[in-house]
Amino acid sequence: MSFEFLTFLAYSPRGKSEIEITSRTVAGSCKNGDVSFSTRLSQRINESNLSDYFSNSVLVPVPRSTPLVEGAVFPAQIICETFVKNGLGESVASCVNRAYAIPKSSSQFHAETRNTVQIHQESLIIKPVLISEPTIIVVDDILTLGRTSFATALELQKNYPDKEIKIFCAIRTRGWKNLENIIDVSRGKMHLAVNGGVQMPD
Repeated sequence: MSFEFLTFLAYSPRGKSEIEITSRTVAGSCKNGDVSFSTRLSQRINESNLSDYFSNSVLVPVPRSTPLVEGAVFPAQIICETFVKNGLGESVASCVNRAYAIPKSSSQFHAETRNTVQIHQESLIIKPVLISEPTIIVVDDILTLGRTSFATALELQKNYPDKEIKIFCAIRTRGWKNLENIIDVSRGKMHLAVNGGVQMPD
């Protein structure tokens, strides 16, 4: 099982160079649901001739680790809404929710202790809506191991078997290499691994 994915920016959780420190500030703006961040990101994607990735698609935000409460910041939703306003995607369908809270990925420092794809799947609820677009793009703010996005894509595939399912994450965590640029486009296919994880091409 695999899904096509696209990420546009990169950040380093611990790097000490000026670019790596700046990348954490950018990631913070993303996680805080800063509309100006999403607006600049959509502009950069259009300038980079990557807008075709979003053609004829509906954008579905990946839920947070806990059920959404009124007034809570929902970064993935803000990215989706801003993108559509700027011509990336046709519409937004907020049809995936958490049935119950699971541990936040950011509080787990080792891949072995993080939630598996299956744990994510079990906690998700799909509320089917009519989707006319041929493509569904799962949208998340930051991709580290890819398990949350992959689980969301799998659950959507069950409910919309006739649709193409793709994944977009604004920022990809690059903790294992020296970060030379914040703009660091990564595109390919992610695959389900036997251990409940996700295998990335790089």
